[in-house]
Amino acid sequence: MSQFRDALPTAPAVFQEKLRRPDVDGLVRPRLGDRLAGPSAPTLGCVIGPAGSGKTTLLAQLAAKAEIPLAWYSASGENDSEASLVSHLASALGAALSDPGIVEGGRSGRIETLVTVLEGVPPRTLQLVVDDLHELAGSSAELALARFIDLRPRSIRIALGSRRPPPGINTSRLLVSGQLGQLEADDLRFRTWEVEELFRFVYRQPLSPESAAALTRRTGGWAAGLQLFHLATRELTRLELDRAVGELNGRSQMIRSYLTRNVLDGLDEDRRLFLLRTSVLGVLSADMCDLLLHTRGSASVLRDLERQQFFTTTQDGGVTYRYHHVLRTHLEVLLADELGAAGAREWYARSAAILEEAGHLLPALHAHARADDWGAVARLVQQTSFSLVSDDQAWIIGGRRLATDDPWIAFADARRMFRCGRITEAVAGFGRAESLLDDLNFRARCAVERAMAEDWLPSAPDGPAAAPDPRLRVSRGLRRATRSVLDVVDEPGLVGGIARLLAGDMDGASVRLRRALTEPGLPTWEVLAIRLAAQLAELDHPDDSSAALLEAVVLAADLDALPWLSRVARGLQYVVLGFSGAATTSWLDSGRGLVDECGRQGDHWARCVLALAMGAACLFRDDPSGEEMLDMADVTAEALDAPVLRAWAASLKATASVRRNGGGAREAAAVAKARAAGRGVDIQHLLVMAVPPATPRVRDGGVTSVGGSTRVGCLGTFELLANGRPVAWRELRPRGQLLLMYMAMRHGREAHRETLIDALWPEALLSSGVRSLQVAVSSVRQCLLAAGLPEGCIQRRGDSYLLCLPDALVQVDEIERLGRRSLELESAGALDEALQSHLQVLELYTGDLLPEVGPADWVVQERERLRGVAAGAGAHAARLALGLGSLAVAVRAAQRSIELDPYHDRPWDLLVDALERMGDHSAAAVARREHSRTCAELGI
Repeated sequence: MSQFRDALPTAPAVFQEKLRRPDVDGLVRPRLGDRLAGPSAPTLGCVIGPAGSGKTTLLAQLAAKAEIPLAWYSASGENDSEASLVSHLASALGAALSDPGIVEGGRSGRIETLVTVLEGVPPRTLQLVVDDLHELAGSSAELALARFIDLRPRSIRIALGSRRPPPGINTSRLLVSGQLGQLEADDLRFRTWEVEELFRFVYRQPLSPESAAALTRRTGGWAAGLQLFHLATRELTRLELDRAVGELNGRSQMIRSYLTRNVLDGLDEDRRLFLLRTSVLGVLSADMCDLLLHTRGSASVLRDLERQQFFTTTQDGGVTYRYHHVLRTHLEVLLADELGAAGAREWYARSAAILEEAGHLLPALHAHARADDWGAVARLVQQTSFSLVSDDQAWIIGGRRLATDDPWIAFADARRMFRCGRITEAVAGFGRAESLLDDLNFRARCAVERAMAEDWLPSAPDGPAAAPDPRLRVSRGLRRATRSVLDVVDEPGLVGGIARLLAGDMDGASVRLRRALTEPGLPTWEVLAIRLAAQLAELDHPDDSSAALLEAVVLAADLDALPWLSRVARGLQYVVLGFSGAATTSWLDSGRGLVDECGRQGDHWARCVLALAMGAACLFRDDPSGEEMLDMADVTAEALDAPVLRAWAASLKATASVRRNGGGAREAAAVAKARAAGRGVDIQHLLVMAVPPATPRVRDGGVTSVGGSTRVGCLGTFELLANGRPVAWRELRPRGQLLLMYMAMRHGREAHRETLIDALWPEALLSSGVRSLQVAVSSVRQCLLAAGLPEGCIQRRGDSYLLCLPDALVQVDEIERLGRRSLELESAGALDEALQSHLQVLELYTGDLLPEVGPADWVVQERERLRGVAAGAGAHAARLALGLGSLAVAVRAAQRSIELDPYHDRPWDLLVDALERMGDHSAAAVARREHSRTCAELGI
């Protein structure tokens, strides 16, 4: 052996510090961890994001949580050879498995030799983390790592961290094949509620909800920016902290130092100048950058910045781009320092003209303000229908307070008040603006918007519904709905959707709102209001996407200067957390804080809506705080003259009282129900929503079907319920667990003992396999008996066994049944029912079949077949929804079908068709590109 060792080449030096897992800190975010290390996560994960986005922290948290051996390697540029990579991997893996033979195998300097050594080791599940992979970009070490990923034993899970996609690893192929789970910069961005939790529980420095939202906006949820802000403010009082958030800008020394050292250093001068000079645009396109710089080739530069995750994002497939808010602010400070005040004003004026010509009016207005061209600011405000919101206290653009003696600025200021929910001030502001200019057209605009604001005053009578201005018609319809839904429940669009929502008809509201989204030419505020109302209609069964959809509304509302919608959407994020299983310990405190903040800001309508929704969530969770929130909603609704909202609050309070006091409160509940009915509100659905269900319900496509007291779930994760309670199957030995899963997958069907032995004990002789099978069957039988199930659940028929649970809802069987029923309904011409049945299949398919068992031969074929059934249901649903005019449903169904099986053209075609009909041409173009890319990867 010593001679063999002497013959080996000298291995490169291994630095133990590179094999040390970083200390764990920061906020644990399950929404990220589950995608990398959850039960159904692939064995290969990749986290890609710019410097300071939290990649290493996330990987360290997952490594600390893992209950399997861990090997960690932090790559660096000086170790870019294959031999160096092999030495470090071998040392990390050998230490994790306490096997010096693996370390010895690393002396070869060859990946294939290391893989051979690992294959000779008894298989053990192990987690390998390779961080800072970008340091190896384009090197032989990166290519060697790609070979290791392909050749490694599948018991080795791998997580990669990199600032940009690794060019030597075909991540696109791995993603399409389902072998790779990937998180990107937008996934890593802290959401508003996560910022609150970070400062409350990690930094021990609580922020108000408004400050948390402002800090999230100004840092873009960038992890390093939040950390640096905390370090700079950790000695401040609560009031000083809130003030510091308001004053946060690109001149923060710590943030500037971090960006200069970790982001801008190392860039070539041409790239640095490109970033610096184009930062003034706000919204970037190749043409605008070329015009601004008097050059060509900006398109490739922007694509490269976005591909490398260099603080650059696009939401429309590369038509326009944006720099991360923190980076852009820093670049603007550097530009002012380099060009001087006069030079910077000239550069902003130049960019403003380009932006205005391209139709990007909001960024153009900011650029004119930075150029000190206040005449152009007033001209743009006069020409457009938006107002700018910078803070909640004063009309400020570009850091300068505007005098409001200009009639157009005064008009925009009044609109800002209205959009902030400060109704009384808005009414006075519109009146003041009207008095400043003796122009009939201008006064008519002021009068319309003043009338819109006046309708929301408590004492205002219902205005005529047939108003000449469409905005006024919508506003008055919504206001009437807060007093009685009877007159407006059949109205089209947003008004009818909100009316059905307030009437308690959640299904009807969902349908009406989805249909409203397909109407062409809707203003941005109405689109966002429809999306917000649609989430309210789904509160009784939120899913993982609900909070993300609301976050998208928050960001869009902030971008379009719609603070009332942004505030309500943020509040509903906490409500969704309350209704879902993802509720955090701070959801109630954060939600209550935002409700209080609405009161302090004078936004009483948002306060009423959010207090009502928070009260319903508390009632759902049986939290006594709910009655306090509902009392607040009741009082506020009375002051606002909104009897429909009062009916909701009273009905929910009556429900809480019945639950707490029983019979004595039922008379009060009956009175509340009768009063609600007088306003057109049917509280029956409301009462169901407010009480946690014992079993899942079917509604509008449903999440799951109601079945018996026993439930067998094999999709996404294995679950077995007996009498509504989980069976303790994890207490079985590993082969017993596999046997139970095998028989559950084939519930009600016989499996021959030799088939079972071949699947679960492939290495055993028949005689020893029979004994092992009998022992495992006995242990499973005892487990089921202990859960309260009757004898005979496992039956032996000759040499075969089968699992037959009484009164059981079997998830796999239900999918098969619904799939057959969908086709039968469609053949009979019942297209609506067929669509709902297909959607139920999609909802029931919660993940791959038995992911716990990995790529075992006995499950792979059935797993792929069921995935195909679900993908086919998605394509059928998209086709039917498209034919019925339900475009949003068609988009979701087609996207789900593509997610499950991207290699069929039909769902891609349906997705593009639906997006085109919705008028979302940029999204349709993105879908076409993704389809072409998928075909290219297949060689088509």
